[in-house]
Amino acid sequence: MKYIKSYHSFIFESANNNIVDEILTSLSDDIQYLIGKYEESYRKNFNREPSSYDKELIRLKIIWDMVKSIEIYTLPTDSLITVSSTISNKGNLEISAQIQRGGEVYNFNTEAIYAGGYNIQQLHFRYITKTNLPKTGSSEVTKEYADKIKKLSKLEKLNNEIQSLQNRIKTNQDLIAVNSKILDFEILEILKKEDSNIDVTWADVVSRGADKNYKDQAEFQEKQNEYIKSKIEFWKSKNIKWKSDDVENAKKQIQKLEQKIKQGLN
Repeated sequence: MKYIKSYHSFIFESANNNIVDEILTSLSDDIQYLIGKYEESYRKNFNREPSSYDKELIRLKIIWDMVKSIEIYTLPTDSLITVSSTISNKGNLEISAQIQRGGEVYNFNTEAIYAGGYNIQQLHFRYITKTNLPKTGSSEVTKEYADKIKKLSKLEKLNNEIQSLQNRIKTNQDLIAVNSKILDFEILEILKKEDSNIDVTWADVVSRGADKNYKDQAEFQEKQNEYIKSKIEFWKSKNIKWKSDDVENAKKQIQKLEQKIKQGLN
């Protein structure tokens, strides 16, 4: 995961939009407040700590929701006269600003209302805005954040695939460690529960009238021993070698996925 090292880079990730950048910078503490509230709700809803991917997605969605509510009414050439914020009795963030466009000063008031959801993608803040600014329909910065969120969701999917492969490797390695210690006679006892042919005796063959398929008891016993040996070897291949091969294949897949993540973050 690539972390942003400073608040300046935290905010100024998008194409220049002076008024949006200025408002976001002025509301830096409020953004952190919303992030904290978001994470608190996440823990309550999902009964676990948000992962690094969850936290980054929360951060982007907070800014995306706020940018969307501001940019649709503003122009890059607008000037910010004043901006202030308060937390209402309900715990909602209320933002008040005066914005100058041309020779006129407009009032801009918006309230951030938390809206839950059944997963991290659905969690968001809904903004109720009151302003005498005419809508500009601008969405350049909003689209950039939407792209960042989409990109992060893809990276999160890759990360989940890596986690699944790592779990598979751990499971296989644990089984290999146990299975490698099982002796042949113990494997034979396991196989007897799965294959009734392993317990067949010469007396069984005679009683079935199948003794005519063999020259004598010695030939039957030789073939039976070969059969048992092949079954034991197959069990070892299935429960040790195949799992070892799967570990190596999973490691190669992880390397490919990590390379995709690295390319996606650059």
